[in-house]
Amino acid sequence: MKTSDKAVGHTSSQGWEIGVRRTFPLTADQAWEIIFTQPVLGVWLDNNAALSFRKDDTYTAGNGVTITVTSITDIKVIRMKWQEKNQPAPSTLQIRVIPAGQKTTISFHHERLADNNDRIAKQQFWSHVLDQIGK
Repeated sequence: MKTSDKAVGHTSSQGWEIGVRRTFPLTADQAWEIIFTQPVLGVWLDNNAALSFRKDDTYTAGNGVTITVTSITDIKVIRMKWQEKNQPAPSTLQIRVIPAGQKTTISFHHERLADNNDRIAKQQFWSHVLDQIGK
């Protein structure tokens, strides 16, 4: 690959990353609530997860994923470390809720992924979560 060629989804500062977003006919409050409560919480984290999602909260899901909330602005944005049990280093997940008139955009941005295969898997994963929100 030439120095001017860049792989899709790879940056020099954040490594491999993916972003998916979708707009829903929801208020920002409704969107935030849906993301962080069951059943949608069970889709992206764990069916047993019931945490407050405050700074420094940590939770390990049944599938071995451990999250640690690093920062939060309620009903706007939350950042967390996402550590899978077989990954040597955590990635960073940012979830944003963006009001858009009478609708709201929900955005998942996952960075510092292991490689392009992990990037593709996370794109499919977060797209699936958005599909479930839309049901």
